[in-house]
Amino acid sequence: MAEQDNAVGKNLSNPDTWVRLVYMLIFSLLLPLVKTVVWVIALLQFLLVLFTGRNNPHLRDLGQGIAKWSLQATYFLSYNSEEKPFPFSDWPEIETFTVPEPASEQVADTVQDDDIPAFTEVEEGKDAADKGDKQA
Repeated sequence: MAEQDNAVGKNLSNPDTWVRLVYMLIFSLLLPLVKTVVWVIALLQFLLVLFTGRNNPHLRDLGQGIAKWSLQATYFLSYNSEEKPFPFSDWPEIETFTVPEPASEQVADTVQDDDIPAFTEVEEGKDAADKGDKQA
């Protein structure tokens, strides 16, 4: 038991433990702010797509960087990593993706009227009879 008390006392007096706590407090305060920034980026991207039909690659890259930073911060907070995220290390690397054209433009050229399903069932004889009743 004395050995265990000695180990706890040693850990309590270790300055690295307390310095890590300060870093953990900083990152735990920054994570909720990052969530707000992601919402702003998502809203801006949605509005850009809505009005221009295209997303902004710079905002897309910023969003990817923030997502990777959040992962790094979470790893640090949960003791899965000893590496402190930005600004105490480099900003995460961005992977370049090729984003396909919006689906609505691709589909618009190939859809024909007979390809669109009717969601109501019409009986052949009844349709003609209804037209005759309305004309009479």
